[in-house]
This record gives sequence, structure tokens and C-alpha cells, in this order.
Amino acid sequence: MDTNEIILNWYDSEKRNLPWREPDKNKIDVYKVWISEIMLQQTTVMAVIPYFQKFITRFPNINILAESDIEEVLTYWAGLGYYSRARNLHKCSKQIVEKFNGDFPREAEILIKLPGIGDYTASAICAIGYNQHKVALDVNVKRVISRINNKHNLCNISIKKLAINILSEDRPGDFNEAIMDIGSKYCKSKFPKCSICPINKICKTFKYNKNALIEINKRKPIKEKIIKYGNCYLIKRKDDNKFLFIRRPSKGLLGGMLSFPSSLWVMDKKNIPSSKLFDDLITNESIKGPIHHTFSHFNLILNVYNIKIIDGVDIEGEWIELNKAKEQLPSLMKKVANLV
Repeated sequence: MDTNEIILNWYDSEKRNLPWREPDKNKIDVYKVWISEIMLQQTTVMAVIPYFQKFITRFPNINILAESDIEEVLTYWAGLGYYSRARNLHKCSKQIVEKFNGDFPREAEILIKLPGIGDYTASAICAIGYNQHKVALDVNVKRVISRINNKHNLCNISIKKLAINILSEDRPGDFNEAIMDIGSKYCKSKFPKCSICPINKICKTFKYNKNALIEINKRKPIKEKIIKYGNCYLIKRKDDNKFLFIRRPSKGLLGGMLSFPSSLWVMDKKNIPSSKLFDDLITNESIKGPIHHTFSHFNLILNVYNIKIIDGVDIEGEWIELNKAKEQLPSLMKKVANLV
């Protein structure tokens, strides 16, 4: 039996039931494929599922997404992280509606020029959405293909060539998803489950080079993340109990998201810049927190101040009831909100 037959036979009986996968391959929604692939960038499947379901309920097609305000799109993305993905998603939807009448291009060369779509996502749309003979090379696919061939530390171009050699002619989309599932469930980066892996009989690394699998299980020293420090301010209006929120700059961490006012985040905790926004306005303040939060490249410790200001003062920002604001807040700011 050919390699791709073994893989596809396993996939037909054991594939994961995911909300973006259509049971009828003749009715694949390319829009859902695109949304899921963008959400899955740097995020686990289990984390994505509830966000995907909520997002698709609100934005069921590309026209509705393109017509929506970016602030609402960010609201439905809140908590998923890497917010530039949501901004690019919105930009991309507008371009597809304006330039392609709402239909996703079928050519990877055109897709890759759209906001937020790189080589992987373009290949995934072509393979899964349009059943084209393409390999979507994510970390799972790279790992599985490398181990099947017992060829490690190859560049992406070389791995893609190896994958093309065994890629199903008839079902390239299913083949890509099958490799992703095997990589996620069995062929893990650490402690792979080789003894029960459905492709261990065709895996040259398992058959001839088990030492390569033993080596990866040796614990490597964990590089400590830098720590940054900052201040965050809970400012409540007495007359209606609303809190002051700002919209963060579109570029950078938490870009475009609703946020409590905060200082810059710095590495020297003794020199956290105090916000000039509240000079001469504060009548009383007390500290709450601190909040600890982990980003991909650093850890953040945020001092949270409960601030009373002069009545009737006009400060730039949005006054919103806390419960209404919470659904729009990124994870960090939800932690701050929970101190109230």
C-alpha cells in the first residue's frame, strides 16, 4: 500500500472533528478554511475552537466581515492574542470583496499578496479549499515529513519536495490535514508516540534511527524571558460608575484593542514612567494588584492603581460600563478588570 493510501485510510476513520472541516468535500467553505488557518497561527486547536465558533456566528461570510467595523472584529478576537492577525483579516476581507467580488483567488501567487496571507496560508487555501496539488508546510507537516524520510534539519524547500513526492493526486487537501492530525496527535515534537503511530511502519526514523527520537526528549535549558514593568490605572466616574478606557495604537502589542490607561512598559521597575495624562487631576489613588502576564517574548508585571479624579474633568478616552467593556478586552486587561 502506498504511503498516501496508508495516511488517507487512517484519516478517513480517525480524523479530528473540527468545526471548520466540512463532512461533504464538495461543499467546502473556503472562507472557513481561511479563518481557521489565520486563527491557528501560533495558537492551539483547542484554544481556537470556541473563538472560531463565536466568530463565524457573528461573521458568517466574507461580505459581512468586510462591512463590519474593525473595533467589532477586534472584540470578537479579544483574548486570542496576536491582534495584527485580526487587523490583517479585516483588511484582507475588504480587498477580496473589492477586487475579487468576494471570491477567494485560486492562485497561490495572488493569495500571497493579500494582507496576512503567507506561503503556508496560501497553500492551505489552495489545497484544502480548492483541492489543488499543494503542500501547506506548518510545523507539524515539516516534522512528520522529515521523520518519515529520516532526513532532519532540512530547509523548507527540501521538505516540501519530499512531501510532494508522496502527496495524494486525488485528495491533496485531505492529505495535508491528515499529516497535520498525525503530527498533533502522535508525531509530537517532544515524546512522540511512535509505538502507536499509524505510520510507524513507513517511518524511516522509527525503523532505522530511533536515536534521533531519543535525542529530542533530552530537556534543553529554558531561556528565561525578560521582565517588564508598568502601571495601569482604574479610573471610575462617580455619577454613572463607568470606567475610562482608551484604544491602543494599531501597531504593537494589543494593537487596536480596548484597554485601561497604562504607562509604557519598561525593564527597570524603579523607573516606570508615570503617566502625564493625569497630572493635576488626581485627588486620591490606591494600589491594587500587581498583575502578572506572559507574552511570547517577555513577562509583564503591572501595578494597578485605583484612581479618583476631580469631578467633571474632561479626559480623552471612552467611558464604558465595566461589564460591557469586558468582552472587548484582551486577556491582560481582563485580569485588571477582575480586580475591580
